[in-house]
Amino acid sequence: MSFRKERYAQILKIYFMFSLQFLIKEGYLDQKGKPIGFAGLVTHLHYHEPSNFVLVSFLVKGLFHKLCQPIKGSAVFAEDVLEKLVLILANLFGRKYLPACSVKYKHTFCQSKVFLEDLPADFAEAVNEYNTKAEENFAHFLLTTTKLADMEQEYRLPLSKTDFTPKNWHGSELASYLMDTTKSVFAISPFACVSGMVDNDLFLGESINKAVLRSLGVNVTNCPLLYLNKYDNQGRRQPLNAYALDFYKHGSLIALTTDNWLNEGDAYYALKEFSLIIKSMGTSLSELCDDPNDNVLLAFQQLGKIYEEKLQCIT
Repeated sequence: MSFRKERYAQILKIYFMFSLQFLIKEGYLDQKGKPIGFAGLVTHLHYHEPSNFVLVSFLVKGLFHKLCQPIKGSAVFAEDVLEKLVLILANLFGRKYLPACSVKYKHTFCQSKVFLEDLPADFAEAVNEYNTKAEENFAHFLLTTTKLADMEQEYRLPLSKTDFTPKNWHGSELASYLMDTTKSVFAISPFACVSGMVDNDLFLGESINKAVLRSLGVNVTNCPLLYLNKYDNQGRRQPLNAYALDFYKHGSLIALTTDNWLNEGDAYYALKEFSLIIKSMGTSLSELCDDPNDNVLLAFQQLGKIYEEKLQCIT
């Protein structure tokens, strides 16, 4: 998009309003536009959007406090708690996909588990709730931008340039049936209407690219959604690489190259980045938390220290 074209400039302004509204609704900005709450944390992790927003939703819902319970009578956390914490963080910040065909090698690895497990049910539910809110806000943005669409272009087939505007229907019963005006179809592509889509389909992330008006130059990637599953062009699910969790368990960089299909350099820098994310989260939480003995803060600090020590052992 460019400000050189007035229509695109208007779309950008509306998208800015969508972004501003999203940040206010999620509690990152006050009514005057000043950063509040977890704004510093999500800004620091901006290159991992939308995982940074999802992380905060976990914190706000108290899911980490429910998980991070120390060993009775101490401030130390059991290994299973820390492993589950790494599993959750890997699902957010260590998202490296493997080809779907790789699952046939599941029981052939020596040290690594390789395939990352799904998020625990309560965390997965929180992701779905977050996505629903983001989809709703984005759909309202799309409904608002409808008036800026080039409808002459929308009614023209992209390759043949055949015109399909209503004035060319010549009373066709078929065209009238396909373009049912009793349905709300003002904000979607006229060709999407033929397949039965209506404006409400814009509220579903998986339908946006099929239904959106093409001349707007907007697609679902402009919406901060976190899809838990990814599928290849044959409809097969692609598993996530468990390199971050596998390394936490066995501490071997060599195992990541032999089992996890990573070359040594890429594996090291991915682990380094993952370790820095954990440390930055501990730092941000220490600045936000009034209680220095908060369980979530202590868990992230303990995990950050352990992960960094494991990483230092291979350098």
